[in-house]
Amino acid sequence: MKGAISAVKKGDNLAQLRLFCIHESLQSKGYGNRLLEIAMDFCRKMNYTHVILWTVDICSEARHLYSKFGFELTETKENTEWADYKMTEEKWEVELE
Repeated sequence: MKGAISAVKKGDNLAQLRLFCIHESLQSKGYGNRLLEIAMDFCRKMNYTHVILWTVDICSEARHLYSKFGFELTETKENTEWADYKMTEEKWEVELE
């Protein structure tokens, strides 16, 4: 497997994108864009009107994709549980039409 993304139902009209990853050999070649496009189409098909995702600041390369699909950064918080250094968790959200 070289990439993955999932959409998890979090409420009647709310989905959360999770596990979005692309193998480094395929990054910057459009595969992340395609996976995100498929996930967002699925969310629309399932009639979700609000989609969120959580990421961490060290995954900065994906920010341009989130913005391209209309996501906006809405929340940040420090995390020291997952590594021996501080990282910042980021919540991104988008309203679907």
